[in-house]
Amino acid sequence: MIVPIDELMSRLKPFLSKELVGEEAFGHVNAVARLLPEVSGGFCFECRMEAGAPRVDYMVCCMRTDGGPHALADALAKTREQLTGPLWDGVREFSRQWVDPGSPLARVPVLWLEYDVEGPTTNPKPFAFACVQPEFGQKPPGSRRETGATVDESLQLTWRALEAFQGAPVRPDIARTVSRCFEQLPDFAEVEHVASLACRGSDAVRMIIGMPREEVGGYLERIGWPGSRAQVEELTKTWLDYLHFAEVNLDVSETVGPTIGLALPFPEKPHEPWAKEFLQRMVDLGLCTPEKREAILQWPGRERVPLTGHRWPSNLCRTVGAKLVVRPDAPVSVKVYPYFECRFSLWSDV
Repeated sequence: MIVPIDELMSRLKPFLSKELVGEEAFGHVNAVARLLPEVSGGFCFECRMEAGAPRVDYMVCCMRTDGGPHALADALAKTREQLTGPLWDGVREFSRQWVDPGSPLARVPVLWLEYDVEGPTTNPKPFAFACVQPEFGQKPPGSRRETGATVDESLQLTWRALEAFQGAPVRPDIARTVSRCFEQLPDFAEVEHVASLACRGSDAVRMIIGMPREEVGGYLERIGWPGSRAQVEELTKTWLDYLHFAEVNLDVSETVGPTIGLALPFPEKPHEPWAKEFLQRMVDLGLCTPEKREAILQWPGRERVPLTGHRWPSNLCRTVGAKLVVRPDAPVSVKVYPYFECRFSLWSDV
């Protein structure tokens, strides 16, 4: 469901630790969020966990099932003179196709808009991610070997989304590498989201790929990732051993870039031993302060409340995820993503 951002922020604020999002950072994020004030019922912050890292970025989730395509189109029409430049032109072109029932992009279930919030801004650069799995979140990935399913539709959505974002087809040399990333997918794996890195001054493509955890090292080796397979397998064993499924973030140009991300969800009850162990390891390695660790442990939860103008109560849900960033010849770093979402509640308190 779509909820005005002012209400979401006011409901969120009492639960948000200043250790994660300081007052200044919250002000910058809030100003950016209000530029498109009614496009979603969920968003998250991107928080750096080490000491002396107060910057916080912002991501908003537009969902087809919530009416996100038309809500986004309306918001973009109202801000045509404020949100300008080639990156916003790309988001508008994607939006135009997203609301067209005859377009392949009408099958995209989710669009994320991420903003790097380095300070006050009235025209942020959007980093747009399209989900290229039409049934994403509705059922777990299946075995292509058993069903004979192909990646053809996801690949078609990838080309259409990237062309919309960039205003031009993907360069042939980059397209070959993207295609290889699809062709080498292990069974049960799928490309979930794609984005253009034009917002960061690059022709590269960001790909977020979900796969069985034990397949990560072999997959990276097959697609030509220049890093160490042994290193990444040790990382997945050490940090992700409780997961069956892992998400890999890749930056792809004419070759696969050296920096990758390994994303992981936290449970809704993060005091489970493995979650506390994960966070303590971050502290022990200097990747996280003890205060931020405690803030993350306290974040998850839910409340059932009536929103302004609604008779039926809604569930306000707080969850969290993390991402390990792996760079060659550099220590691992960690980002954490506190997520806040409004969900419809079946029962009324009346």
